[in-house]
Amino acid sequence: MNYREDLEIKLQKVTLAMQEVVEDIYKTDQEKQRIISKLIEIKEAIISRGIELNIELEAA
Repeated sequence: MNYREDLEIKLQKVTLAMQEVVEDIYKTDQEKQRIISKLIEIKEAIISRGIELNIELEAA
């Protein structure tokens, strides 16, 4: 697996995690906002890493 594939897989996992949080009826809106904010930070870090490595990511 190369860096691009690794970063794209990580982006997909973060995106899926965000969807799961939104769909979790047992979490309060405040909990959802906190978790999604953290996942957005992770997603931005992955995208930033791709930029540093001059990798154009498809799953953003």
